[in-house]
Amino acid sequence: MSAPTDQFVDIAKQGQEAVTTAVRTWADTVQTFAGSLTGGQPKLPDVHAVVDNYFDFVQQVLDSQRRFAQSVLSVGAQAAETITEQAARAAESVTAHAENVTEAAAYASEQTSRSAGEQAAANARAAKDFTAKI
Repeated sequence: MSAPTDQFVDIAKQGQEAVTTAVRTWADTVQTFAGSLTGGQPKLPDVHAVVDNYFDFVQQVLDSQRRFAQSVLSVGAQAAETITEQAARAAESVTAHAENVTEAAAYASEQTSRSAGEQAAANARAAKDFTAKI
């Protein structure tokens, strides 16, 4: 380990030792006080049971949070799937509509060109007939 890491570990150990000493002193004081109130028979709860109950409770909360997070992600994934499917259908619809419009425009252009060609031919015949009569 490096020097800063060693210092951090030493500080953490000193802190743990200080807390342990403080908790032991507090527990001894409480037991002495409780013993004087209850005639020498302390009625304090089993500390191991308290710790076990605390961690059981925390585990239940954590399990609940995990289930909640998973359900939120599942709903989000389903929504994303639905949106993707709808977007794909919309794109297909727009593409089909654009193809139909393009085909209709091409047909109309073809009809217009044919009509213009027929009109130009009719005008040319009329001009030829007119010049022949003159």
